[in-house]
Order: sequence, then structure tokens, then C-alpha cells
Amino acid sequence: MTPVLRTTVVDVDLDAIAANTRAVRARAGVDVIAVVKGDGYGHGAEAVGEAAMDAGASALAVATVEEAIVLRRARPRDPLLVLLGATDQMERDAAIALDLALTVWDVEPARALAEAARAAGKTATVHFKVDTGLTRLGAPLAEAPDRYRTIASLPGVKIDGVFTHLASADEEDLATTAQQLDRFDAFLAAIDPPRLVHASASAGVASLPTRTGMTAVRTGVSIYGLHTAPHLRGRLALTPALSWRSRVHRVADVPRGTGVSYGHEYRLPRDGRIATVPVGYGDGLARTSHGARLLVHGTAVPIVGRIAMEHVMLDVTQIRDVKVGDEVVVIGTQDGATLTADDLAVARGTINYEVVTAIMPRVPRRYLRGGRLVATKTLADGYARC
Repeated sequence: MTPVLRTTVVDVDLDAIAANTRAVRARAGVDVIAVVKGDGYGHGAEAVGEAAMDAGASALAVATVEEAIVLRRARPRDPLLVLLGATDQMERDAAIALDLALTVWDVEPARALAEAARAAGKTATVHFKVDTGLTRLGAPLAEAPDRYRTIASLPGVKIDGVFTHLASADEEDLATTAQQLDRFDAFLAAIDPPRLVHASASAGVASLPTRTGMTAVRTGVSIYGLHTAPHLRGRLALTPALSWRSRVHRVADVPRGTGVSYGHEYRLPRDGRIATVPVGYGDGLARTSHGARLLVHGTAVPIVGRIAMEHVMLDVTQIRDVKVGDEVVVIGTQDGATLTADDLAVARGTINYEVVTAIMPRVPRRYLRGGRLVATKTLADGYARC
């Protein structure tokens, strides 16, 4: 295994992943399908999946068949659900070969899947999705019962789950969410429900009690210790699992008026010191993070000038004795001060989901249990246990 070679690294606390999984399970009172799409929301799907399953999750979910192929190498026996389903024959064949559960909502694609499964001497597992109001994917509500029954009758297919997705569960007004759940209940009353019935994702778990008839929840961002909305922070006791750190690469004394970075959009208002840190938009620190601050010596200092692909510059004039090699925190805690994914999200006008998911694969991930390094994920080696 190649050692972690960069000073810009992400550390993921797998104990936090496990604790968050248990917190979701305790609040929901039903099975947890841990969503690890987007490479585990930037944390790393393999390690997160293992920690979540060890903590009691009943299955893992990804977005695409290709994501599932990668995860299957590390998790050969875990139930894996592909939320987008399969769009062509190659995806169907791959899913059947690897025993993946696919999302379906149309009869003809389900029929093609059944034929492919029979040809392989297998039975394809599916979850049937209903559109109750997000207007994105799923069977239209009026057609859903008939489609469900038709698909259930196909030889070569087993429906193991039904689900919908909520549009507004992270809002304070839950009228739309209640309406969606009522529609889903009406659909369930028209069929013989399968083993897994799930509607709530992270926001739904935090904002609502689990409705009667639901046997699972499908949570993503909560597993990583992130909240879906400020008003829901008190509903779940979550611990952020990810920290992101780098080190000072250069320190320069520069006179008043000196321009910093491309375009010289920032000029020093007085004589000062600029620290260069090797983290940039090529690592996932977006160019739009103009108002962001990073921690140096426990002090939040401003990013100055344009963020480059590999570098960001900090005004460290007010901090004594900053030197090359000093730790810089992008997300995490240093000397009692903390910066969060939410802080970065505010600076760039987005949500915490996007901040962590955007951290690029070239930033090495280190995985810790009980404070001990247990695995890494790097460009050179991919995911590797220590």
C-alpha cells in the first residue's frame, strides 16, 4: 500500500458513522438503508458502508450501477440498492450478475430486467418507486397500483421494496410532506406491500415520527453527521465524521498594495503576511468560497484573492509565528475553534451535502476507529485496509 503522500488530507471518523447510524435507527425505530451514493457523500463508500452495516444498517444504497460495482468489490455480501435503476442492457446484466436490487417504476424496463434475469438463471430483486409529489422519478400515483401488480407478476422478478421520496421534509411547514405520505399510504392500501416500505430520508427521520406501515428509512446525510436544516439540529444527536486539513506551504511578507492571486482582485490594505496553502478548487474548495475562512493556530483567517486549482492564500498578518508546515483546517477543530461543512456552505451559497460530496478523489482519505488508522483511500491504491 502506498503511504498517504499529500499534506492535504481528509480524515473520516468511522466511530462517528456508527454512532450516527445507531442514532437514526433509534429515532426511526425501523431498518436503516444507509445511502452511500456520491462515494459516500465524499467520505468514501467502502469504509462508510462497512461502518454503517456494522452499526446495524440493513442495506446500502447507491445512485448508479457503476457505483454498486465498485462497492460490491469491498462489500461482497451486503444488500445493495441502486436508486436510479438500470437504463440499458449492460446495466441490467451487471446488476443481475452482482445480485443488486434495482429501482423500477415502468413495466417495460421491468419486463426487460425479468427476461435478462431468466436468461442468467436468476431472479432480479427490485424496489418499486412511486411519485407522490417530488415529480422526479417513480410511477405516477394513479397508475402505480396497476404497474406494481403487473411487475410483481413477472417471472424472474421479486419486488422486495416499495418507496417514495419526500420533497419538503426539511421545511418547517410539513403540509406538503403529510400530503405525500397520505398519498403513499393510499398506494400501500391498494397493494400487498413487500418486506421493505420506505419513504423518509434524513430530513423525514428528523422532522416526523415513522408512520405505521413503514419498515425502513433511507438516510444519507445524517449518517455522516450533517443536519438537513438548522431547525432540525435538536432532533438527532449527530457527530460530523469528516475533517479536512492541509498545511502551510509558503509564508511571505508583502508590502501594502501587493496584489494576491489571479487578477489581483485583492490587494493588501497594509503591510502584511500571506500564507499559501496547497488546497484549491481541484480538491473541492470551490472558487465561489470567497467569504470562507480557514483555521490557523486556532484562529479563523480569511481567504484572500481568487482560489486557484491547487492553492488558496490566507491573510495571516494578525497571527504570530506562522511558519511552513503549520496545520490549516478547512473543516474540523483546532485549538478549541471549529469550522463546519455548514460554514463553507454559507460562504459559497450552497448546502453541506454539496460541500463534502465535492471533495475530489485526489484528496487522500484516512479512516479511523478508536483513533487508530484502519484504512486509506488514495488515487494510487484506491480503498485499502491497513
